[in-house]
Amino acid sequence: MKTPSQPPAIYYIVGLQIWEYFSFYGMRALLILYLTHQLRFDDGHAISLFSAYASLVYVTPIFGGWLADRFLGNRMAVISGALMMTLGHIVLGCAPDSLSGLYLALAIIICGYGLFKSNISCLLGELYTPDDRRRDGGFSLMYAAGNLGSVISPIACGLVAQRYGWHPGFTLAGIGMALGLLIFLTGQRHFRHTAGINKTGLRAINVVFPCWIWLTLALLSAPFFFVALLKYHLTGYLLLLVSLGAALLIVKMMLSAPEHRRELWQIVALMAVGMLFWVLAQQGGSSISLFIDRFVNRRWLGIEIPTALFQSVNAIAIIVAGALLGWLMRSSSPRSNGPAVWIKFIFGLLLMGCGFMLLAYNARNVGASGQASMGMMIAGLSIMGVSELFIDPIAMARITRLDIQGVTGVLTGIYMLATGALANWLAGVVATRAMAPQPNQTAISGYQHFFSRMGLWSLALVAIVAVIIAARYCFRRGNPKAQRREQAEKVNASGAAS
Repeated sequence: MKTPSQPPAIYYIVGLQIWEYFSFYGMRALLILYLTHQLRFDDGHAISLFSAYASLVYVTPIFGGWLADRFLGNRMAVISGALMMTLGHIVLGCAPDSLSGLYLALAIIICGYGLFKSNISCLLGELYTPDDRRRDGGFSLMYAAGNLGSVISPIACGLVAQRYGWHPGFTLAGIGMALGLLIFLTGQRHFRHTAGINKTGLRAINVVFPCWIWLTLALLSAPFFFVALLKYHLTGYLLLLVSLGAALLIVKMMLSAPEHRRELWQIVALMAVGMLFWVLAQQGGSSISLFIDRFVNRRWLGIEIPTALFQSVNAIAIIVAGALLGWLMRSSSPRSNGPAVWIKFIFGLLLMGCGFMLLAYNARNVGASGQASMGMMIAGLSIMGVSELFIDPIAMARITRLDIQGVTGVLTGIYMLATGALANWLAGVVATRAMAPQPNQTAISGYQHFFSRMGLWSLALVAIVAVIIAARYCFRRGNPKAQRREQAEKVNASGAAS
């Protein structure tokens, strides 16, 4: 049977997605190095700012999604977000080396990311009817395109920054975003059936003025709000408020659907463990990148490899391992029960711990030249990249299987908040405190101690999850009522699968 082709509009979304990932991950690969080399930030200050920026780009999509649903529509939100991100990257590339220019550029990118990130997925969803079998293939294509952009960007931007300077590297990221937007705009005729701007809503009077005036003021003032958060280290307070709101939403779900309370508690646990996993994984863009820059022998065939290029290792490992896992598991059952989910989480955490232990061993065995092995560094980063395949996809699959009307999207957003925004901010807190200089400790031994501690935390988390699974299993073995409930769940799951 011939597989139905995808709607033409998807290829313009894919083109935009490739270049959005190119711009975002290209700039991200340079940022921590720019802060420490060019602006002379100390490690603690650089990691704190990097983590605050990385966390805020996961908070703003909550507000961007609301604006798209109520006023802009997904297509206009995506265009507006891409324009703002292009502007932010160009400001970062063209502005002089000043804190004001840096904060403003990052704030504009944060706002643009908020309008873009969640709404491009929603726009893709508008291309299909609810029963269209092409939907899953379309989302897989968009995901693969993003990974392609994240592989290429650190290489391209890193090489340009090494040869021509930091600002040309940032500018290249902005040019990539502009190119993606241009590709998307050339295909607007294919998006005529998607939701447009809500003109009635924008014209409606709300507190004296029409909503479009309030929206314009909000978009113009939002960058300065985020400048203040970055400058005065207030990101944690915003995250606290948003997290309290998310917690109240989950409590409301449990009260309104008591029959699903057990499943919701499992998802809360997955969010908590996933957040701790990403606290470890997000060290790749900050503390690990600084270690590579200072202590890894990056010479290969007489050429010095730019530090930013190592950010591609993670994406390459995910693409290769993801394809291999997809091939190996192509005939396995799609159903995933509680224990299976946690076993996969354990495996992901175990791989993360092994990756950090390998980095610690590499730091310990620095030779007389004071440089660590590049091959061992790549191996450690690859293991850590593969570990991601056993966390987010598993958790997202479990969330989307929850049969409660109208909560899947909210829970997905809360999961992104926990594993994106909170994890990035906590990663900065952990790195700045755990890497604080100790008496009689050299810089290289400080990194060795930090990596060892991260590895031990990963393995301790493995042990905690394993103990909880074992206790749960023993409880069910000794509880006939729990056994009957589990059997009923298996029967229901089998019926749903068939």
